[in-house]
Amino acid sequence: MKYKKILFPIGAGDDIEQRVYGALKVAKWFHSHMEIMACQLDPSIVYNMKMTLRGGVLFEEFLKSAKADMKEEHEQNEAMFKRICKELDIKISDKSIDGMCTANFVTHQGKRSAIVEQESKFCDMVVAAVPLNGKITGTFEAAVIKSGKNVIAIPRNLKEFSANNILVSWTATPQSSRALTSSLDLLKRAQNVHCVTSKASLGENAEINLKKLEEYFGLHGIKATFDVVDTTSIPGEALLKVANEANADLIVAGRHGENGLMEMVLGGTSRFFLEHTNIPVFM
Repeated sequence: MKYKKILFPIGAGDDIEQRVYGALKVAKWFHSHMEIMACQLDPSIVYNMKMTLRGGVLFEEFLKSAKADMKEEHEQNEAMFKRICKELDIKISDKSIDGMCTANFVTHQGKRSAIVEQESKFCDMVVAAVPLNGKITGTFEAAVIKSGKNVIAIPRNLKEFSANNILVSWTATPQSSRALTSSLDLLKRAQNVHCVTSKASLGENAEINLKKLEEYFGLHGIKATFDVVDTTSIPGEALLKVANEANADLIVAGRHGENGLMEMVLGGTSRFFLEHTNIPVFM
């Protein structure tokens, strides 16, 4: 699939420049148009202090100061965005241009998670930086679960992006199956594909199911290698260990739709994985 438009919502945190740089590296690799999206809350709604500040004089002064800070933040983010685009030779444009990597920077007013959920419906793929300490945020959940799109979760300080060496996590769940099929175009382009699974995932007919998995890759002309590993008591630890040992550029993994959590398995929902990964994940 050709990704014509990729959305990258800027979440919370001070490391905005590093996250924008990593996201634009993804757009550059796909030769796609990326929309960098920031969100700001109207201070007059968030801090409605007219009820407690007599006459509203102090409130009006507060609003004036808050809006000035928001304007300065927007200008700083836009200047940073332009600087990175220049460094990466990405054309700034509000529209996709065939054969070129383009990007634009937009700011919306409102609650970030709600806007991300809405705007992500109108793109081909979402890029989301993994949350601090691996703790799922409303913005991350909106991007990964509620968007309904393929997602690449990137480390917060991604320097380079490639999909030449891909690790596929197979857990035999509907989410894992969907991730595998959604990633076929990437897998066909990759130089190396390694599929890792577990005995629990293969079930009672382990040999037969593993053979069927191999046949499915072969059906699409993908020459993959396979590995059956033991999981650990820490969900996500085994997957990350194998990915690092394989020098994977990208991990393909399923996501789980319950409670806004991701499967990313070989073992279940994985805060450990999100907190420690230095490898992007396609879901």
